[in-house]
Amino acid sequence: MPDPARLRWVLCLVAALEVVVLKPIRTYDLAPFSVAGHSILTGHLSSVYADSWMQAGPFELLASWALNPSAGGDMRCLTYGGADPFLRAAAGAVITAALMLFTRHLRRVHDLLPSPAAELVAGLAAVVLMLPVRWCSEGHLAQIAIPVLWIWATSLMIRGKMLSAALLVGLSAGWEPWGVLAAGLLLIERRPVPLARSGVVCVAAAIACYLPFAATGHFAMFELSWPVVRDTLWGQLLPGELRMGWLARLLQGLFAGLAGCALALVLGRRHQLLWLGPLSVILVRLVLDPMILGYYWYAALVILAVGSGLSTTRWPAGALLLMAAPIVQLHPYYWHWQNTWYLPAVACLALGAVVALERRSGPDQHDPVLDDLESRHHGVNLTFSGEGLDHSDIPRQLGEGSPGRRHQGQP
Repeated sequence: MPDPARLRWVLCLVAALEVVVLKPIRTYDLAPFSVAGHSILTGHLSSVYADSWMQAGPFELLASWALNPSAGGDMRCLTYGGADPFLRAAAGAVITAALMLFTRHLRRVHDLLPSPAAELVAGLAAVVLMLPVRWCSEGHLAQIAIPVLWIWATSLMIRGKMLSAALLVGLSAGWEPWGVLAAGLLLIERRPVPLARSGVVCVAAAIACYLPFAATGHFAMFELSWPVVRDTLWGQLLPGELRMGWLARLLQGLFAGLAGCALALVLGRRHQLLWLGPLSVILVRLVLDPMILGYYWYAALVILAVGSGLSTTRWPAGALLLMAAPIVQLHPYYWHWQNTWYLPAVACLALGAVVALERRSGPDQHDPVLDDLESRHHGVNLTFSGEGLDHSDIPRQLGEGSPGRRHQGQP
């Protein structure tokens, strides 16, 4: 049987070939984003959000400028047909390798067994879902950056690093405002004071991203309204030609945030929250979106690719991947799905089934309820790193178990 460790290198080559062979994706918004990024660098902050059309965050604008410093000249980016094929191939290989390394890191810090095969699955998911090709689609780099930041932040939450996690969630809003929707996952912390501190850090970080622009007095971001597409949930409930403003966006964000809260309460500090939590936020956001543009789905695909390499229950991740792959690949030719609400609704049902299966599989090694019960029972402060344990009494307290894990039984 082929060695998965070697196949990972082969997969990077396949991703490079995919980027070169497949038709490059047009990046509609990268040029104006690049111009705005140049304005930030030159200190012309008052012009960045003077038009309500601009909904990208400052980090996305700066990243767009870095990819296209000509600010709309020849529009030569790594994903453009005009770029050097070798550069595009290198980008595809690097993106796939980075995703597999990210999966390895997450498995290591969450005490999952090292698995080159799991890393290979994550990379294969990225290639099948065409993430190396789509990463710069329509110029919205936030569709890749935000889900990665959310997964990273969720990892920190599970390990008890709440302030760092809250900071990451807040800064993700600096890519696009919806990045703050993952704040509901902070409810993994049940103690009121640490939870309140985390909330303050998250909100402060999000506000700080836009405060310099708002201070100029020319900040029109919240004046934009969006047309309601007929086949979205809003279009079905409110037929006719409608436009929805930021009030509807706030309602959408509320429900998406509540989805994150629900997953945090249901899964606790189980490692499955790493991808199921962020994915729930994305899917509920899609169900309630008035437009559901095609590239809105890319954040979900990134999370799905990472999750396929993290799930210890193999078939749910595989089932979700098999469901997503044909939809993503065939929709431009056969299905008009991207503006419909029922597809994310079906995905939400599938997600609910996966969550139920993960709950039935038993508590994870870092379940907060069990950790709390152990700490009270033994009179020590059990932590994920093992700090605060009465090391002289570990054999009697935990039997053969390791610090921070559930004990194997009482002598």
